[in-house]
Amino acid sequence: MISPNSFQISKNWWMQFPYPLRLLTKIRFYAAFGAGGVIYLTSLIFNNIGLSATDIGLGFTISAIIGTLTRFFTGNYLNKKGKIQFPLIASSILSITASLFLIFSRETYFYIIGQSFVGAAAGIYWPAAEFGVPYFCYPIDTRKAYSLVRSSEALGIFLGVFLGGFMTNYLYSKSIFINDIFCMFVITYLISTNNFSIKRNLENFQKESVNTLKQRQLKWNKNSKIIILSILLITTSLALIQVTLPLDLVKGGVIRNELSKEITSLIISIQLILLLFLQWPVGSWISKKGRLFGLKFSLINFSLASFLLFISSYLNIPAFYLISFSLILVSLGTASFLPTSTDIVFRIAPSNKKGFALALLSQCFAMGYFFGPFISGRILDIFGYASIIWLSISCCCFIAFAILFKRLF
Repeated sequence: MISPNSFQISKNWWMQFPYPLRLLTKIRFYAAFGAGGVIYLTSLIFNNIGLSATDIGLGFTISAIIGTLTRFFTGNYLNKKGKIQFPLIASSILSITASLFLIFSRETYFYIIGQSFVGAAAGIYWPAAEFGVPYFCYPIDTRKAYSLVRSSEALGIFLGVFLGGFMTNYLYSKSIFINDIFCMFVITYLISTNNFSIKRNLENFQKESVNTLKQRQLKWNKNSKIIILSILLITTSLALIQVTLPLDLVKGGVIRNELSKEITSLIISIQLILLLFLQWPVGSWISKKGRLFGLKFSLINFSLASFLLFISSYLNIPAFYLISFSLILVSLGTASFLPTSTDIVFRIAPSNKKGFALALLSQCFAMGYFFGPFISGRILDIFGYASIIWLSISCCCFIAFAILFKRLF
């Protein structure tokens, strides 16, 4: 039984953060809750409908292309206006439109239209959602603040996938899109009812925190290019794990037998549960280290995880354990990467280009979806397994880790 003291401790812990940051954390939780099932289960749903892996990957690629255009628009808007309300509401409307298309989609054409709206919504949402954190968190350290919002997103994604998987299997096959629509309405409500408060606090916190941010500004140099390339590599790895891994598991490996949709959902849930419990402690631990430590830690974890996925394709009975352990490493890498990457990019960017810089960071995630899922989809359709993909990611991440370690330390 949970004691009243436990609730009080939790409340005190939550209240230590500034009100604007708590509000943004709630918004990002609902965004993740709605998007969780869409991100992880869309490929499985449309695979069951009959779309090929190539068509599914093409949808994600087009989504990324559309997201590229909207990210640059959002970045410029944030630089000029410095307001996050309009982008967040606009992304909610686009996300609702996307979910409606995907609900009624039975063929490739409508599926791609729906994914296009998903890309537009993501491209508008992410730069704005990231932009508010450094200004809303004062006097909390930015990496700790990013760990908080990422922890809320981990909880939202887990609940979205868990409930989405249950509803998809036992209620309605496209329940995840209905859930997404509900969450977007909640976000719109939160922003609308707190519009004045958001505006006032954003202005106040920008004034109070601008000197602190300038003191901690990092300089752009030749090593910054290595950092950006490492971030791009990790985001590509995340994109492939989100989109390609579920298809790889249900299709089977070189020797590994096919896994059922239920087992695949369970394996993905394990990773999301781990991320849920690891995000805050790992993020807090990383915030006490050097700013590049988290990036190196992520690279080595993704390298080892991808290598284990490669090996699992050539095994059968032990494959489940290898895959599960690899996802533990993915969770560790993700938990350290998410707060670290945003903080580094924000501090590298000039003070008048921070909105655009965060749009570029968000673009790294889109770039991961540009060609990764489409090419991996073709490989799955041609060969029937994705072992070469995991080996390639493992080698690339290890090389990036070695270069980063040698050049910077």
